[in-house]
Amino acid sequence: MRAGHLPGRPVSSVTRAPLCPLQSLAMRNLAEPADDPEVDDGHRRGRILRALAASMAEKGYQGTTIADIARAGRVSKTIVYAHFRDKEECLLELYTRATDHVLETVRVAQDDARRAGLPWRERLRSVVGAYLAALAAAPDIAWAALVEVQAAGRAALTLRRVVIDRYVDLITGFAAELATEHPDEVRAVPRELVVAAVGGINELLLARVERGDAARLGDDADVAADVVIGLLERR
Repeated sequence: MRAGHLPGRPVSSVTRAPLCPLQSLAMRNLAEPADDPEVDDGHRRGRILRALAASMAEKGYQGTTIADIARAGRVSKTIVYAHFRDKEECLLELYTRATDHVLETVRVAQDDARRAGLPWRERLRSVVGAYLAALAAAPDIAWAALVEVQAAGRAALTLRRVVIDRYVDLITGFAAELATEHPDEVRAVPRELVVAAVGGINELLLARVERGDAARLGDDADVAADVVIGLLERR
């Protein structure tokens, strides 16, 4: 299991992409609760979530304090505590909202590719490309989701497993659909193989993010798509 930062290396030695401004459209999209009817003061809550992502990109989860989040979000510590019990709760919500947004982006791409009548391999490439583009557009949140979650304790690791399962379920369902539509070209695959493929793709992306190159996650789209296509196609 990886820790939140590379073993034996100080936080300052890990090269990262420049911090994403809190008002970045991509960051707002990935962590914006303003339209959630269950959330009061959603715009300010969104600023706090984005401030946590920016602070973790600079200091890591363990090094980030509530004061750092308040400073980056331009709110008081009292306001932060009015929204979140602690930074763990803030991270869990950031991770959940970002995952919800990315998965919705993937589903839209899947529907668009289906309606466009693309060949099944191109449909897969379109979906994988949409997934990576969503992450690449918000490097700080990609860092939080791929790296910092693993350093944030048992609750975050439990949520990470739920998130991985959501991605596995999405790919498994997509694979079953393609196998039904193209039985001579696409094979049905057991869920365990999809778990393995998702794990490999996650490591591919994690390596790029750890190099500070999250904004170029899209460069891994062909390799990631090839992993899934290779898993599904009949030989």
